[in-house]
Amino acid sequence: MWLSGACTWALLLSTAMLASTQRPEVYSDCGGVFTNLTGRFYNYIGPETLCVWTIQVHPGHKILLALPYVSLNCKKEYLVIYDGPLGSDNYEKICYELSVFHRSSSNVMTIKYSREPSHPATFFEVYYFGETNGFSSLLDHQ
Repeated sequence: MWLSGACTWALLLSTAMLASTQRPEVYSDCGGVFTNLTGRFYNYIGPETLCVWTIQVHPGHKILLALPYVSLNCKKEYLVIYDGPLGSDNYEKICYELSVFHRSSSNVMTIKYSREPSHPATFFEVYYFGETNGFSSLLDHQ
């Protein structure tokens, strides 16, 4: 389910910060696996041209993913969001978007970043939150 709008973005961040008891991870390596209930990572700047980040929260939870702003050169770089592990059928390719939100259908999401070797990496950041029942109900009414 894709969600958009400034109201949803504000609700997502304020609720997550109030409800979270864990400090979010901040990560900038080329790929990795996240298992915390909340976290944040941003673009990798280095020689690698393909990076894959996997988010896996507790079984029974879902993941809320938020990208406040993405402005990539679609011909030279892009992000792909998979609803599940890498290669899942459900995905979204993103180059340029404002306030992207996605809720997983399971406890796993994967984000892939790809760029041409001659193109410098462009900044983006990704926030994720393990979903609780109350949080899900609030977003369903947007």
